[in-house]
Amino acid sequence: MEMMVKVCPYGIRNQGDQWDEKGQSMLTQIFISYDSSRIKSIQTAYILDEKLQLSDKHGGDGDTFETVEIDYPSEFLTGISGYTSKIDWGVQAVMFETNKRKIGPFGKEEGNHFYIRMGTKQFFGGFHGSSGSDYLYSIGVYVKPINPLSTVVTSRSNRRGYKYDSDY
Repeated sequence: MEMMVKVCPYGIRNQGDQWDEKGQSMLTQIFISYDSSRIKSIQTAYILDEKLQLSDKHGGDGDTFETVEIDYPSEFLTGISGYTSKIDWGVQAVMFETNKRKIGPFGKEEGNHFYIRMGTKQFFGGFHGSSGSDYLYSIGVYVKPINPLSTVVTSRSNRRGYKYDSDY
């Protein structure tokens, strides 16, 4: 598995069931269910091993269901922001940012604001968080670190007989 940085999650961390979608980075769709006060659930469709996969649904059903289409591979997630409750409701609103556009908001824009900017390249590495049968309690992301050594090592000449990863 690729090395990644786990960012937060935002919201209520110690409530509900923890879930983790590390490595599910090639998003094609995000499914959001919400009502007038909070995010009820999130689910994603992504490419893995050249096949379309569907993540588990995290949370319950809301009054409104929306599908966010992402034109992968030319479009990819670069940021996520939203609001979490000041009381105990978890994630109240969420917005997504790609290299091409801003999508949302979904839910109620009130409470504690959060924003995760992952950069301008494909650094998104998956979602994680917690949810119950009714709500999305928290959400965070995985971010892939830049590895400048992979470029240096693969482009270096092997004059001294050293074995580089690119030689195998």
